[in-house]
Amino acid sequence: MTSPTATSPTATPPKFAKTKNIVISVLLMVIAGFSPAIVMGALGWKSAVSVAMLAGLASFMACTMGKGWTSGLIIALPFSVLTALTVWAAPYALAAAVVLAVAAFFRGYGAKAGLHNAFLTTVIALGFLVAAPPKFTGSVPSPIMAGLVTLVTVLWVTLIVFIAQRWVHPPKLAPIETTRVLWFSALLALLVGIATWCVVHFDLGHGGGWIILTILVVFQPYMDSSFSKAGGRALGTLAGFVIAIAVGAVVTNGPLLYLIGTIFMIASMVFMLGGKPYWLFAAFLTPAIVLYESAGSTVTKVALERLEATIVGIAGTLVVLALLYPVAKHWQRKSGASTY
Repeated sequence: MTSPTATSPTATPPKFAKTKNIVISVLLMVIAGFSPAIVMGALGWKSAVSVAMLAGLASFMACTMGKGWTSGLIIALPFSVLTALTVWAAPYALAAAVVLAVAAFFRGYGAKAGLHNAFLTTVIALGFLVAAPPKFTGSVPSPIMAGLVTLVTVLWVTLIVFIAQRWVHPPKLAPIETTRVLWFSALLALLVGIATWCVVHFDLGHGGGWIILTILVVFQPYMDSSFSKAGGRALGTLAGFVIAIAVGAVVTNGPLLYLIGTIFMIASMVFMLGGKPYWLFAAFLTPAIVLYESAGSTVTKVALERLEATIVGIAGTLVVLALLYPVAKHWQRKSGASTY
């Protein structure tokens, strides 16, 4: 007689099941997140490629790190409208700062339902669009075209995730108390707004998008998490910088750089979905982005710009955290818990 605790010979080993889920998630990311950009590029619609790539990745992350396909429906219209507003406001420092600050506030407020990590990439996408806005040709204004491309892409990703929902396993969300959420959202909006103003006013270009990205990643609802994210991002970026320089010293062919960059991108997603340390994810994401951007430049130049922007973003966030530390200690004495 078989013991009730015995493992069935047909049972799937937990490690194999986890690996299978990660592989399926990466394939879904390629099909859902990247395919709109690939199709638009194949059709020669170059202006739409960057918008579709950012929107695809942002909406896929929202679905897989949030509430599944319903997260796609939640962000579809707001994200599309904010994309249009971002492209419209990109030439004007104050307007751009206000639009990104509003987007950052709503991303932070998602923490009330535990969705702040799910919505993270949406604001990162807007940061890159404001730093390097797309220019569409034709009678339809660029902001409207960018918004429409985003809407179509998000709905496509949502449809794919809905069809494949049996293979999508969103994490268990941890809501955060309202008071902490409001302070986190307000401070995040202020930081992102100031950074956006600087990016547009000083015309920092694509590197400015990395400054905004770093602030969004590092600044967390809890101070301990912020410091650990800052350290992990610094370590991962430095390691990725070394990897990118090493690859660039050997490979100079543009298409091959894209291929190697894609391999690093997939590896970074595997590490993230597998719950590996953040610095490891950053160490593989950094060379992926650097190699993507290096097709029309040099790997060393792009890597240095990426490193400088990350350092600026980390330094600025750490200064704010240091100023907030006395308030955090006071909060801790009152509530018995750490704060941001």
